[in-house]
Amino acid sequence: MAIHTLLLIRHGEASASFGEHSDPGLSNRGKEQANNLIDTFSKENLDNFKFISSPKLRAVETAHPLKLQYNKDLVVQNQFSEIPSDDIPPHKKQDWLRGVMSQEINTLPEAVKLWQNNIMSTLLNIDSDAIIFSHFMVINAVAASVLKNNKLLYFYPDYTSCTKLLVEDNQIIEIIVGDDKKTLINL
Repeated sequence: MAIHTLLLIRHGEASASFGEHSDPGLSNRGKEQANNLIDTFSKENLDNFKFISSPKLRAVETAHPLKLQYNKDLVVQNQFSEIPSDDIPPHKKQDWLRGVMSQEINTLPEAVKLWQNNIMSTLLNIDSDAIIFSHFMVINAVAASVLKNNKLLYFYPDYTSCTKLLVEDNQIIEIIVGDDKKTLINL
C-alpha cells in the first residue's frame, strides 16, 4: 500500500480563551494567520488532499482561506474536536486542562482516553492525503500516542503550525511535529 500524508494544522488564534467561550471564532490575528496558510502552502500541490475539520468555529474559519484557494469541500468530523470538557464549569476549565495535561495517560478520565482513542482510530482509517484543521490538545493527543509519551502534553504547537504524519498500511511510520508556540498559550 502507498504511503499517504496527514497534515494536522492547529487553528489560528481564537477570539476567546478555553474557559471564556465554548466555541469562539478567530480573532483578527487568527484570521490573518489563516490567510497566511495560502502562502505557507503555495509551493505544495494539495489537489489530491481531502480537507477535514473539527466542528469548532475556530478550526472551520482557519480552513476557510485554503478551502477557497483550492476549491475544496470541507468535511467536518467530530472526532477532531477539542478535548471533551462539557461537564466542567467554565470558570474551572483552565485549571482542569492544566491538570489533564500534566496527568499520566493511564490516570486520565475515561472520556479523555476514549477521545484520544477515537482520534487515533479515525486518523488511521483515512486512506488518502488529508489536511486536518484541529486543536492544541488533539495534536498533542496524536503526538503522545505515536511517540508513546506517558502524558497527553507532548509540545506546544503554535497557531496554524503543521504537524506531519506519514501513514502506511494503517500505521503511522513518521511524525514531524509542528512549530512550538513562541508566546503564552491562550488557555
